[in-house]
Amino acid sequence: MNLGGSSGQLSTSGQVVCGPLLRYISTDYRRGIYRGSCLIVSDHVQPPTLTVTLKTVRSGRQQKISVQGEQLDCYRNQYRFWRFELQLPYAEEAQTATYTSSILNNQEYTFHIPGYFESFRFMFHSCNGFSDIAQEIKDKFGEKEAPLWQDVLDRHNVMPFHVLLGGGDQLYQDRLLKEDFMKPWNDEKDPKKRINMQLSDAMRNGFEEFYFHNYVKNFGFKDNPYVATAFATIPSVNMWDDHDIIDGYGSYPVEMQEADCFVVLFQNACRFYYLYQHHTTMALAKRDGMIQGTKPTCQHIVTTLGPDIGCLSLDARGERTKQDVCQPQSYDIVFDAIAKLPPSIKHLLVVTGVPLIYPRLTLFEKAMDGAAGFNLATLAGKTGALGDLISGSLNKWNGDPELLDDMNDHWTAGNHEVERKRFIERLQQFARDRSVRVSFLGGDVHCCGAGRLYSKDMKQKEEGDPHLMVQIISSAIVNVPPPQALLTILNQNSSYITFNPNTEEKMYNLFKKSPNGNTRQNKKLMGFRNYCAGYYEESTGKIHFWIQAEEQPGKKGTKGYLVDVPKLVFSQVGTRLHSHSKKDLVPPLGAYQQHPGNPGPPPPLPQRQGTMPPPLPSRDNSVAGYGMPPPPPPGY
Repeated sequence: MNLGGSSGQLSTSGQVVCGPLLRYISTDYRRGIYRGSCLIVSDHVQPPTLTVTLKTVRSGRQQKISVQGEQLDCYRNQYRFWRFELQLPYAEEAQTATYTSSILNNQEYTFHIPGYFESFRFMFHSCNGFSDIAQEIKDKFGEKEAPLWQDVLDRHNVMPFHVLLGGGDQLYQDRLLKEDFMKPWNDEKDPKKRINMQLSDAMRNGFEEFYFHNYVKNFGFKDNPYVATAFATIPSVNMWDDHDIIDGYGSYPVEMQEADCFVVLFQNACRFYYLYQHHTTMALAKRDGMIQGTKPTCQHIVTTLGPDIGCLSLDARGERTKQDVCQPQSYDIVFDAIAKLPPSIKHLLVVTGVPLIYPRLTLFEKAMDGAAGFNLATLAGKTGALGDLISGSLNKWNGDPELLDDMNDHWTAGNHEVERKRFIERLQQFARDRSVRVSFLGGDVHCCGAGRLYSKDMKQKEEGDPHLMVQIISSAIVNVPPPQALLTILNQNSSYITFNPNTEEKMYNLFKKSPNGNTRQNKKLMGFRNYCAGYYEESTGKIHFWIQAEEQPGKKGTKGYLVDVPKLVFSQVGTRLHSHSKKDLVPPLGAYQQHPGNPGPPPPLPQRQGTMPPPLPSRDNSVAGYGMPPPPPPGY
């Protein structure tokens, strides 16, 4: 494998091969602490030290903090994963945090921390890589130049982002099938023999080597300098999707996912996903701010982006089966966690990978009856191929038509519709109980758009409608769009849908013109690469989502499309929430330091009203490789 690291060839002694990578974890309002982490992968043996200098933006006050590295893991006794725990005191005003280390050759990197009472400016992205497509297509879309990441960094230099929200497919593992060690699998054409194949040591070692090096290639400075710069200067909150593992993972038949090949593949994908993207291991995930579902491989995230914004990033891969996106108990765990969000929260961002609101694909399910091998992969944005609408493409893993795993990946697939409905109903209940506006962020489908759920009798009273939930669709920041003909068909199939007796769902006519100024016929979905920038407006209580779409393929420059999401003022809970200053709803900065022996309890949460919908029935769809020991109790 000809993959290099951020500072040189992997065989060179005393070098960093990936990193630094930043992660945001949470805010401890009781202590006034910003919590995050930094990861550096290197061949240094002794624990390195990271020095962080905090500086307030207006007053210029400075404070230095030193952190010693913790070794999380070691790849083949050569490369060590050094994690640095960042617990940084907030100030009332915004700060810069400049960090360096001797193993970084004392090169400095800077990220931004908002003031204690300020909300984070965020950027959402997904599909940060190319599928297994022709090199000439990658060149056309600027593989080496990463134009949209350059655009992100330009905006960051003017108005800094505080956090990157990775919505899945932070890298693509699709090349795996073309690696030499996969030859026995590729040569075996009988699906039953593939399922029963026991991997050789060479294949097992090949998986470990591939996943380690593919992260180095995709996240390192040597091969991906713009992405590496963003990850070193803007902390991330990431969640995986299928391509972080392999295309369609979790939506294959049980017998395929229980095959030795899939078990070993998933073990390696898990190991390096938690290391590179979360700076942790499955055993330490709870300590490092994650919330376990029903399996150690499934770790959700619930955090705050300042006192006004909560964020739920749902792990839709770690325990996924063909029948369930998440197991029923996982939803109970997640809703228990969001119920504990601070009482100052006014908006909840729900990151789901695949969008919850998206044009239905039933038309194409019916097409299967008349077109054998009908290929939905391009339509669903899974491969980025630029082929015809109808093709005989078969899935490279199990030989089934591509439609099967792509359909199963969508929330609106027949076997997920009940689960989707129950999830949204519980979020509606949360919105009513807490007067919190819920919005969705999703990617995966390689196009951009926006949709919404809303109450039929409150179309002109959005600020008072707890069922108004806006879906932002932003994909892909790197991968290529699907054919325009397919988006046109989806656009024609996107009339309003009745969600329940008083709630409808519908796509916005957002795109009147293309980024180049041309008038558009398809106003609901647009096949231009994109990302989404967002911020909370104090004066109105709105969140402004800007979908930044590429003007010309492979060239830096984007055009913004604005989606405003209003605050929610519902019942007496909402009236009280918006009549109070947030300074009355979160502990004062410095209170913990003034009274360390008696910090006092956190402010009480508003009482719930009503009842949640009943939980879904349990299913036993265990997949081999999930049965790992539970994590130990947190170390602190």
